[in-house]
Amino acid sequence: MTEQTTFNLIDEPWIHVRDSIGAIQEVSVLELFRQSSRFKCLANDLPTQDFAILRVLLAILQRSISPMLNDLDEDIKPAEIWGKLWESSELPMNDIRAYLSKWHDYFDLFDSEHPFMQVPGLRTPKDELQPVSKIIADVPDGDRLFSLRSGCKLSSLTFSEAARWLIHVEAFDTAGIKSGVVGDPNVKGGKSYPRGTGWAGNLGGIFIEGNTLRETLLLNLIVRGNEDDELFPDNDLPAWEQPLKCYGNLSKVPKGRADIFTWQSRCVRLVCQEGLVIGLVLTNGDKLEARNMHKSEAMTAWRRSPNQEKKLDRVPIYLPITHKSNRALWRGLNSIFSTESQKEGFPNTFAPDVLIWAGFLASTNGGKKLSQRKVLQVHGVGFEYGTQSSIVTELIDDTIFLSPFLLSIEGSALMTLACNCVDCTDHAVSALGDLVTNLLVAAGGDSSDASSLTDRAKAEAYFELDSLFRCWLANLGVDSRPDVARDQWYRQARKLLSSMARKYVMEVGPDAVTGSLKKYREKSIWITAAKAEAWFRSALKKSLPLEGDIIREEGSTSGK
Repeated sequence: MTEQTTFNLIDEPWIHVRDSIGAIQEVSVLELFRQSSRFKCLANDLPTQDFAILRVLLAILQRSISPMLNDLDEDIKPAEIWGKLWESSELPMNDIRAYLSKWHDYFDLFDSEHPFMQVPGLRTPKDELQPVSKIIADVPDGDRLFSLRSGCKLSSLTFSEAARWLIHVEAFDTAGIKSGVVGDPNVKGGKSYPRGTGWAGNLGGIFIEGNTLRETLLLNLIVRGNEDDELFPDNDLPAWEQPLKCYGNLSKVPKGRADIFTWQSRCVRLVCQEGLVIGLVLTNGDKLEARNMHKSEAMTAWRRSPNQEKKLDRVPIYLPITHKSNRALWRGLNSIFSTESQKEGFPNTFAPDVLIWAGFLASTNGGKKLSQRKVLQVHGVGFEYGTQSSIVTELIDDTIFLSPFLLSIEGSALMTLACNCVDCTDHAVSALGDLVTNLLVAAGGDSSDASSLTDRAKAEAYFELDSLFRCWLANLGVDSRPDVARDQWYRQARKLLSSMARKYVMEVGPDAVTGSLKKYREKSIWITAAKAEAWFRSALKKSLPLEGDIIREEGSTSGK
């Protein structure tokens, strides 16, 4: 790093955005805010990079409007403030410019005293540098066969690339042993031992996308504090406004959203040469346990952890709910909007605060500042990690469309319906899996050998149901009647699953038609393809009941 080297993120283009005609542009922070109504969305190297950069932008926006809030009448509620921002044709650029001007030098990637999101002078005892590939998430350690990067693209980064990956590594870096650095009292034997992944790596990330980047920023901007009628605290500061640190802290606690959105999970120093970043120093930063951070972290759902409560003898303990790569976002509606009963007076789950806030804005209590007829795109993003979280195994990137009415108090019955429909659909798909097992047994096979066949059938069913459910969910809104909407979904799902079942039955051989004997609950039952199909249709009616159904209980079995 030399005195002449400078790259200020406020002025220099480094963020990739998609414009209204689909073209990708590279813009600076100031240009992004200024032209946010013209840009459609972020479009960086990975969806997780978009997520991490969005959180930095939200921290800037929150801090930009903080002085404005102090000058407002005390009787003005957070929802009213948000409503004024939403109704304006552009973001509050005078406030944003004033804030960025005040902290301008702190956004320089190579400032000698306070480089952006880095620790100046960070070094190992032997002054080793790690390759830039250490912060490029789509370059796996060891085997690079399937990476699109090679050669010079792995040995250096442009300043704009380095800025994006720097923010990403703070959010999503893998766990594992890191280099020990000079002055860190927690280093043992020259090593900094694991403190988990970057903070966002703990999350099943959730954010709301609007029609433009301006809408996206405002839809994820929570103006209130912990209560609906209070503003966010003044001491909630992003990383660049906090005192410079030389090494990670083991006991630091976030003060709010701006703090946790820019959490320094790693201590980093980028090293440049001839206009490129050619190496870096990377070690552990501030440790943050995931337990009970739901009041600060707004972009994930939370679930009570009985295991942690028993282990630590504390009640309640909430942990983030992460996404699963083999499970579509709509199938996890219950984990986001669960209506499970409370235990010991505490809710079992919390929805992401960004969705709770959107629901409040769409409700009568929030003054309906957000139209109940608008369609929101809820975006889920995150990583799955493997081998003690030391490698990335899967990238999760999924979206669902829904009306903010479903998030409001007035629309809670429809949201409960949607969650129940997911549960009922799961039972119906399981019945299809049981059919496949019973057909195998009818053909003379062993049910213990059916797992791969049933898994394949269920996966095919969810694939076929996917677009149907997404469309049905997106059409739920103010004018929907729960009973009519439920029957509509049940009919669609039953028709599709019945068609799949008929296909499986028609494909079996003559042995399955004749059938075979199987022991079930200490009885011997003759199973045929026809009987397996009859059991499936009975189970399907139980799972997705419609008026006029007659369900026969006698002789039914799952075949398991």
